[in-house]
Amino acid sequence: MKCVYCGKEYETGGSKINVSNGVFDVCSNECKKNVVDYLNKDKEYKNRMYIMIFFGSIGFILSTFVFSGTYKLLPMYVGMLIAGTALILYPYIFSSFITFTHYPIVKATRAVKLFGVLIDILSLVFIVLTFVMR
Repeated sequence: MKCVYCGKEYETGGSKINVSNGVFDVCSNECKKNVVDYLNKDKEYKNRMYIMIFFGSIGFILSTFVFSGTYKLLPMYVGMLIAGTALILYPYIFSSFITFTHYPIVKATRAVKLFGVLIDILSLVFIVLTFVMR
C-alpha cells in the first residue's frame, strides 16, 4: 500500500482515512493527523487562494484593455505576483483527493509552492525590467 500523505510504500502498520470521495491509506498515525490538518486547512484557505488568483487575473484584464505605453504590462506582472503568492501561501489546488493516490500530499504541496515561487520570481524580473528598460 502507498500512503496518501507521504507516499511511502508499506505493507503493515498502516490505517485508513475516510475522505468525502473515498477511503485512503496512510502509513502512520502522524500521517493520518497530517491528512486531517491538510483537509482542515484546505477548507479554511482554499477560498482565499481563489480570491487572490481572481484579483491577480484582473491585472491581465487591465493590461489588455486599460493600460498603454511603457507600463502597459505592469498590471499583468503584479497580477502574476499575486497569483504566485497565492500558490505559495495556500497550495490547495487539487479538487479531487484521488489525485494524491498517484502524487502524495507532501509532494503535491511542494510542487505547487515551487511553481508559485517560480511565478513570483518571473514576475519580479519582469517588473524590474519594465523600469530598467524604459
